[in-house]
Amino acid sequence: MLPSDPGVRHIPAGDDADWYLPDEHLRWLTRRTVGEAAWPVADGALSELGSLVPRVIEPLARTADRHPPVLRSYNGRGERIDEIEFHPAYRELESTVLRFGAVRAGYAPGWRGLPGRAPRSLVTALLYLLLESDQAITGCPIGMMDAAARCLERNDPALAARFVPGIIDDTGNHLTVAMFLTEKAGGSDVGANESVATPARDGTWRLSGEKWFASCAHSDLILVLARPVGVPSGPRGLGLFLMPRFLDDGSRNTYVIHRLKEKFGTHAMASAEVGLRDAFAWQVGALERGLPQMMDMVNATRIGIATATAGAMRRSAFEALNHTHGRSTFGRRLDLHPLMRDTLADLVVDSVAGLTAAMGAAELSDRADAGDHEAAAALRLVTPLFKMHGTERARISATEGMEVRGGNGFIEDWPDARLLRDVYVHAIWEGSGNVIALDVERAIEHGALPGYLADTERRAESVSAGGAVAPLGGALIDALQGVELQLRALNGIDDADARQLPLRRIARRMATLAIGARLAEEANQFAADTGSGRLGWIASRYLARLGGDVAVAKVADDASWLAHADALLRGGEVPLNVATDAARRTAAALGAPGALVPV
Repeated sequence: MLPSDPGVRHIPAGDDADWYLPDEHLRWLTRRTVGEAAWPVADGALSELGSLVPRVIEPLARTADRHPPVLRSYNGRGERIDEIEFHPAYRELESTVLRFGAVRAGYAPGWRGLPGRAPRSLVTALLYLLLESDQAITGCPIGMMDAAARCLERNDPALAARFVPGIIDDTGNHLTVAMFLTEKAGGSDVGANESVATPARDGTWRLSGEKWFASCAHSDLILVLARPVGVPSGPRGLGLFLMPRFLDDGSRNTYVIHRLKEKFGTHAMASAEVGLRDAFAWQVGALERGLPQMMDMVNATRIGIATATAGAMRRSAFEALNHTHGRSTFGRRLDLHPLMRDTLADLVVDSVAGLTAAMGAAELSDRADAGDHEAAAALRLVTPLFKMHGTERARISATEGMEVRGGNGFIEDWPDARLLRDVYVHAIWEGSGNVIALDVERAIEHGALPGYLADTERRAESVSAGGAVAPLGGALIDALQGVELQLRALNGIDDADARQLPLRRIARRMATLAIGARLAEEANQFAADTGSGRLGWIASRYLARLGGDVAVAKVADDASWLAHADALLRGGEVPLNVATDAARRTAAALGAPGALVPV
């Protein structure tokens, strides 16, 4: 046997010991959000996932990515079968995640002894850890099951009673679910879709048309948008239908899979082009509310994307921290170089902000479901805002993380390339950035803005009331008032084209404000709970982005934070004055009145 290459000592190995314990923000924020009653269950489950994900899910995700699904159109007799074959790693990963209860926990009482359903924030925390490894299968097929169960429960009790128990099954007998929206005629513009629904005498429907991008095409159940015959074109004419893969007699439903897509990323997950050939389907809910009902599922998946991108950003930060701690360059450990510490700080800030956004959306979702109208209005806006924010920042983080690892980051032996490829789909799936900006405009036109403003302002005022980062409160309120003025000015523009131009930039600012207000509020609570200013410094550096690079420099270029870099980047006690000083610098850079007044 040849001796191992002694040079391997220069290449840090990946960390597969525990991905939960080192994540200080996940542990603290989950406990704060789910509450003390559910915390023992949450902590136990997350502790298990902390080792399960790197040791079991990660190898399966890597293998499934390298062995994409294959379409078998015909059997040996020449019979059309349209079966999609998956590598065993795909099936094992899917089964492992479902057996853990990642879908069931949110829909059935009794998971791990909880008296009712798990709060959405707990489900989000579980998915966040899983998504640090697997964006393709947990992010899409399993995300579809979660969102479809919600869509059916909210819109069609009869179909929900029939199918949701199978969708959330964690014993290995689950029903997989997909949604077919996109057509050649209409991608983001679903109102241009051409698929037709024809009523049958027994009250069911028959669907005909072509679906151009059909992810999870192998699924047992598919939610399909189609236009009932005779209904005029446009989004309001669309109906929502549930199409089974197999009929009650065991025969295949009449749709065909033309081919599988060859994609840039999410290789493990099957996306196809599908033809509907008078396929059997049930009507979902009210026929005239097809698109609004479909948006229940889309909004759930957008929140899922906020969680997926948060998990991806955490993985980018975690890999970079691990690599730089074990690597030496120019006679010094890599993570001790100031420029590298600054890069790592941006990765950590994005990771922390991403989790705060995902958990914030989950918390609003639970409140909205409980009848809180203000939370429902705020959720209507933060859902697209957090989706857009996460997809933009995750791409930056994945690129930066690959660069930190250097040449190895570009090599498929390491996770960076897969992570980079996979996060790009989130910017397109469920609405590109421009579509999201238009959706934000629609939400405002339909009355969601007061809920967003009230939720963000309340948090800003809470920050101003006192605490380690109190100076950020005034900066938040001023910036929020600035957004209100921008939106009022927008309403005064008669030219529709001119009115559209600033939308995406305004939406970015709204997202940063909503996330930053949550971060600052959490920072004060974290400081009160732990005596540490870590989250306050992170919140200050994050919110400085409202003022561009010049404002960020006021915090980032102050070399005093380097003395506390290990704790700031990895977790641990940071003196409160570090947070307060950073908050003052950010507030001053943003021009907040009274920013330099002692707290």
